[in-house]
Amino acid sequence: MYYLLSITEVFKNNFNFYKEYFVQQIQNPAWDNPFYIIPVICLLTFLLELFLPRKLEYKPLSRKGFTLDLFYVIFFDYLILLFGFFAFASTTEYLFKEFLGLFGVSDYILFDIKKLPFIFQFLIIFLLLDFLQWFGHFLLHRIDFLWQFHKIHHAQEELGFASTRHFHWVEYFVFKPLLFLPFMFMNFSVSEFVALYLWIGYGFTFFSHCNIRVNWNWLNYILITPETHYWHHAKTLPNRYGVNFASTTTLWDHIFGFFYLPKDKGQPILGVDDQEIIPKTFFGQMIHPFKVVFSKSKRKNALSRAEKRRRRKKK
Repeated sequence: MYYLLSITEVFKNNFNFYKEYFVQQIQNPAWDNPFYIIPVICLLTFLLELFLPRKLEYKPLSRKGFTLDLFYVIFFDYLILLFGFFAFASTTEYLFKEFLGLFGVSDYILFDIKKLPFIFQFLIIFLLLDFLQWFGHFLLHRIDFLWQFHKIHHAQEELGFASTRHFHWVEYFVFKPLLFLPFMFMNFSVSEFVALYLWIGYGFTFFSHCNIRVNWNWLNYILITPETHYWHHAKTLPNRYGVNFASTTTLWDHIFGFFYLPKDKGQPILGVDDQEIIPKTFFGQMIHPFKVVFSKSKRKNALSRAEKRRRRKKK
């Protein structure tokens, strides 16, 4: 009971800290302020779509799902953070440290990255974070349970800059708190990296979903671009679990054999299997994966019981 109260207290303290931080940040615009970086990135990528559209049949403001995509941006980059995600992530880190303490581990710093010049700190953290994002994205496709939630993101039939935030909150709570845990072993504070990461990492994720007409040539093989990421959203893929999982660089797709950019094959048809109808509303999309998972679990249990009855009859 005491331990439960301790966890609750940690969550409460972190929640109050973030609430004060949120108010302070909103009142102080700056280049490294995450709450102002996102609108600037949205504006820049929106202007790209406005002046360099690839698919002329839909405009940036009237494409299918544009309004819902904007709500997702506000939901994930403002509301869900304000209502406790930061506290949840910080509490996860606290529990992880407590877990290490059970094995007598109190000094968990394996490598003090702060002793290196900043440029090397940046490169190490950037590549590690890029790989963790890539691997987490791969797992969302590889594990059926997680895919049922990630499918909400892939159900979009028309992509735009704000589509990058159109996903289920379960993805956020499963991977984001775990994403930064490896950094504690390096004595690296996430806050020191957050502004650079947001400008680069978030910039590329918004940019990769843009409806823009640009030939990126050899850059397609180094960085994530709309040309490569649109194939990630294709209905029909050459790989069972998908291709082009890159977050920023295509390095990991090349290493593990998931890079795909066909020549002279036009544009892919986007979306998921036509046999499954994904709801069009926010609340419908939040509930839908749970219904599918529950239905699959129920069917699996029924088949298991039927198999047990069949075996008993044989005996």
